[in-house]
Amino acid sequence: MSGHVVIPVQAGSTGESLPHIVHLCKYYPPLWWGGVPCYVQLAVQELSRYYRVTVLSANSGWKRSEESRGNLRVIRVPRVTEIRSTTICPTLPWELVRLRPDVIHLHFPDPMAHLAYAAARVSGKLVITWHGDISRQWFLLHLYRPFLRWIFRSADRIIVSSPAFRDGSRLLEGFRERCTVIPFGIDVERFRLNEAVERTREVLRQRFGERVVLFVGRLHEQKGLDYLLRAMVGLNARLVLVGTGYMERTLRRLAVELGLGDRVAFEGELPPSEIVPYLYLCSLLVLPSVNTGESFGLVQLEAMACGKPVVSTNIPTGVPWVNQHGRTGLVVPPRDPDALRSAIRQLLDDPSLRQNLGEAGRKRVESQFTLEQHIRQILNVYATVLAQGN
Repeated sequence: MSGHVVIPVQAGSTGESLPHIVHLCKYYPPLWWGGVPCYVQLAVQELSRYYRVTVLSANSGWKRSEESRGNLRVIRVPRVTEIRSTTICPTLPWELVRLRPDVIHLHFPDPMAHLAYAAARVSGKLVITWHGDISRQWFLLHLYRPFLRWIFRSADRIIVSSPAFRDGSRLLEGFRERCTVIPFGIDVERFRLNEAVERTREVLRQRFGERVVLFVGRLHEQKGLDYLLRAMVGLNARLVLVGTGYMERTLRRLAVELGLGDRVAFEGELPPSEIVPYLYLCSLLVLPSVNTGESFGLVQLEAMACGKPVVSTNIPTGVPWVNQHGRTGLVVPPRDPDALRSAIRQLLDDPSLRQNLGEAGRKRVESQFTLEQHIRQILNVYATVLAQGN
């Protein structure tokens, strides 16, 4: 696509005449603080400066709720249950029909959103952000794949976060010409060191000490946390895990079996604002992901914005594209605790290297991965598909 950005309306405009963009997202904060919900929240807040934006997501139970602020409306629909990480929301197709969107923006993988779009048969343009390949339940994916290919064929544009993920994803084979690469971005100002962050960091330092290895994310198999725990054996450092997930019990047992004891801290799920002091506390961030379910690693940008080096894995996605080996951090083979241990030890024992990599990471984020840059490219996609007509 051209680098020229078409802004549809002036920022701050309001009114029913604006094009209507509807985002379908499995969950939306504050009910869920996962990576995709937090990204969607940041994105729609900015996009609503230019369009009418509605978010459709699952509620925590059988009730429907709705809230509005300016051009942004959030509708949480009743959720009957959740089956294998898929929410079951029977009224979602009806809500989509009622809203009459000009653009439907799906955040995949999310089978319920797929079913809602298929059942609603609405006429708006279809944009899909493909956040990551399905890494679990490959037998079910075999059954689901024909329907996935149908919706890819229906899409006007498929947004992916890096060239590496576009080219490496098995599920995007045959649809790469429909893809637009738009790297994720962050609001850099949210990650500035201030007095409040510094005070909390000092409290955390009293708990964890000076040599802290940090992980932030879901405690899921694709994250490679069992390899990270094994890598911590023999290291003079504390491992702090921020997040929750189905592997938490398994990881707690493994930590005990490995004799790590109180050198591993499970901090649970935290809202984004409470994670910043942990990023400033740590010596380095580790993202030991093992497959293409991790397409980008947005938390890498957050650590880099705080001037921290990253240790990540060389998987065929945007993860090693974001964290450049020897420039902003270190990249090691996946599923290799020895290589992971060596990289962590190298950074722990070399403050000068940590500082140099961290500073390069901060500059990389500020020049290439800002939220403003990301939103402008999303706006360009919307303007282009809306201009195409039926």
